[in-house]
Parts: sequence; C-alpha cells; structure tokens
Amino acid sequence: MNFLTEHRIEQYADLVSRIEEVTAASEQAAASLKDLERRLADMAVLIKNVTTYQKTKPLYDAYRRAKDKGQFKADHERGIILHEAAARALQAAQIGRKLPSVVALQAEYEKLQGQKEALYADYGKLKKQVREYDVIRQNIDSILQRERQPEKGRQTERE
Repeated sequence: MNFLTEHRIEQYADLVSRIEEVTAASEQAAASLKDLERRLADMAVLIKNVTTYQKTKPLYDAYRRAKDKGQFKADHERGIILHEAAARALQAAQIGRKLPSVVALQAEYEKLQGQKEALYADYGKLKKQVREYDVIRQNIDSILQRERQPEKGRQTERE
C-alpha cells in the first residue's frame, strides 16, 4: 500500500497502465541497446579493416611492382591475403578510395561505448522497476482474490 501511495496509484487500472509504460520503456531501451551494440560491432570490424589495409598497403604496392609476382607472393603471402581481404571488406562496406581516419573512428567508438554504458544503467533501472511493479501487481491480485473467496463462501451459505 505504501508503494501505491508513494507512486500516486489509486486504481488498479492506473497500476496496469504504469506497468505497461515501464515495460514499453524497458523494451525500447533493450532495442536501443541492441542497435548500439550492433553499431559498435560494425565499427570494430571497420576499424580493424582500415588498420589492416593501411598497414599492408606498402607491402601490396611492392607486390604489384614486383617483377616476379609469384615468388614475391610466396614470400609475403600472409600480408597480401590480409590486404586483399581488408580491401574487399572495405569495398563491401562501400568505403571509397578515401579511407576514414582511424583516430576519428576510435573517438566515435569510445563515444558510442559511453552511450552504451549509460543505456545499460538505464536499462537496468527499468528492468528493476518492471520486476517491482510485477511484484506489486501479484500482491494486489493475491489480496483481491482473498477478498473474493470469502464472498463466494458467504453466497453459498445464503443459498
């Protein structure tokens, strides 16, 4: 009863409405969190591909200029494969000739990471509220059922 008074819930319908609001907010936060985590994962892959491309580009340029490409590739196969894979990934991500700055990407990644942590905190609070409201509703439902059961018993006594 104290919880209901503190939260200015006077009717059962108000409680149900508040539960729906908190649940919707929790679901929205969860969806935002998933989107943010997906974006962070994509950015991590992009950072990795840009870094790999930049580190292996001199080797790949040397490979393209080499007179004996077969021998050069045999000697530096790992670096060439990494460069080609990174180039394909960047092309698939529709990154043009001008690569994004790794520093800028890392700064954006850190900013998104901070947003994720804040969103996790909000999501945790909302989940806690959902559980709290569910317990309150269960308690009220239990109380209301107990009150109805004696009424049924009295009705059978009258008949």
